[in-house]
Amino acid sequence: MNKIYLLSLLIVFSSCNRNNSQVTTANASFINFSLIDNPQIKIDSTLIDFSKDEKLKLFYKKYHFETVWNSKTQRNFIIKEIGSAEDEGLQTNDYNYSLLKSFEENYEHLLDSSIVRYDLLLTKSTQKFINHISKGKLNPKELYKDWDLQEKKVDVNKILFDCINNDTFKTSIEGCKPNHIIYKKLKFCLKILKQFPEEKSFALINLKERILPNTQSKYIPIIKKRLMYWGDMKEKDTILSALYDKKTLEAIKCFQARHGLKPDGLIGKSTIDALNFSRNQRIEQVIANMERWKWFAHDFSNHYLLINIPDYSIVAVKNNDTTQSQRVVVGRDTRKTPILDSKISNINLNPNWTVPPTILKEDIFPDAIKNKGVFKKKGLVILDLKSNEVNPNTWKIEDANKYKYVQNPSRNNSLGSMKINFPNKFSVYLHDTNHRNFFSLNYRSLSSGCVRLEKPLEMATYILNDTTKWSLQKIKDTTDIKHYYKLQNKKQFEIDKKNAQLLARNPKLLIKKKPFPKPELKTIAIKVNETIIIHQLYWTAWETRGTLNFREDIYCLDADLYSKLRY
Repeated sequence: MNKIYLLSLLIVFSSCNRNNSQVTTANASFINFSLIDNPQIKIDSTLIDFSKDEKLKLFYKKYHFETVWNSKTQRNFIIKEIGSAEDEGLQTNDYNYSLLKSFEENYEHLLDSSIVRYDLLLTKSTQKFINHISKGKLNPKELYKDWDLQEKKVDVNKILFDCINNDTFKTSIEGCKPNHIIYKKLKFCLKILKQFPEEKSFALINLKERILPNTQSKYIPIIKKRLMYWGDMKEKDTILSALYDKKTLEAIKCFQARHGLKPDGLIGKSTIDALNFSRNQRIEQVIANMERWKWFAHDFSNHYLLINIPDYSIVAVKNNDTTQSQRVVVGRDTRKTPILDSKISNINLNPNWTVPPTILKEDIFPDAIKNKGVFKKKGLVILDLKSNEVNPNTWKIEDANKYKYVQNPSRNNSLGSMKINFPNKFSVYLHDTNHRNFFSLNYRSLSSGCVRLEKPLEMATYILNDTTKWSLQKIKDTTDIKHYYKLQNKKQFEIDKKNAQLLARNPKLLIKKKPFPKPELKTIAIKVNETIIIHQLYWTAWETRGTLNFREDIYCLDADLYSKLRY
């Protein structure tokens, strides 16, 4: 009995059960016979034509305005996926889960008109779900001015056509979700957090002074309860005394480490702020981070630099291996480091620094009005439109915007010895710094928007990847003024030695000594030939080997984003 004959019997049988059904075989070319549970029903095209949803119109036009969700297996798969939307940080009610489930449970008793309604609702809900798991529920460009990620283009209909025609639901839907390991770890974070017992009462700690080990405080019993709740204190302290003992000290250090705090055991404001987070607040934080990861690129490329702004860290990843890791300083809250993706173009050794307009307006000009000596103090040279140097004593605030303000190359200029450039509309870059003591600090949201590197020359060596022309030692020499003085002294020594030999032969010979020009650092631009992508991103939660990690939300984005997701 061939398939066409079986299909004919199925259509006849279905027609007996639904007298109003209209069946067509116009789309038999892409029908998977093994999936047909019910025949197609013709949909009144006016139901769709009046809709403003263009995706819905195009979808049903492809299927000649007939019901599409005729396979029970496919319907159940999608309903189950939507029912698990919470696992992706989404809400089932955004996709009509309860109504879809009710339709499915009563499918055998539905009139054709209800089946059509169910079909349309399932399509719209699935399109919305695919869109949300692929690129997020919200658009970051509508929320933030300092986010410049490439907008994701998702053809939900193309994905659905493939799913339905080729029965690739499992692989296709899974492929829509972010595949980066950090997103997967966030899903695991969410699962772990939901396993914590519900907190019936949650006492905040209002500590104003630091608590030192081996001292007593009325807050210690509450702190011990919090440590036991989160699992940092493994053994239950039944006494819950007010003494900050050794066992509590070790638990505090563990808690501090996984919250990105200095694990010194001193209980101060930062530690208390972290302890004051409830389970539900942490769940909300993780969900906010999951939304961000849907905005981020799904493919980070084979070779990239990844900066996590709240973690003050940068890693280099090549072929899935972390090859570099170091600390960074990022923009303070009033001058945030922007979130962006770009490609490294070149590296400047011994860069000069042209002061950006914002820093001029907010930092330099107000001081210069009071004291023009600020230009010399900060090592700034004032240049007119023809690059002629302007005497600082003649500077006037009325003419301030006619000039360019530059720091010449120096280890102690604001960019230090090295700058990594990449195209972006914010005029930011990675660079060295003259404030190298900042890297020893725990809180490093201190720059004017650019990212400062703890080991800039090592990063330059890594990026250039040319040990012949640009070894680490060569880069160090190129950026060190002392190296040029040594070269000059060596050259002078050779000249003096040669002159001494001439004088030995002819004592009356007059040799005019030619002074060398003062050594100076010159800016060198080196093109980066290898494709290395830079990702400046923002996330405050992740999981490592079953341990929950959180970071301070330095730009106060998490709670606001969560509220918008649930609005």
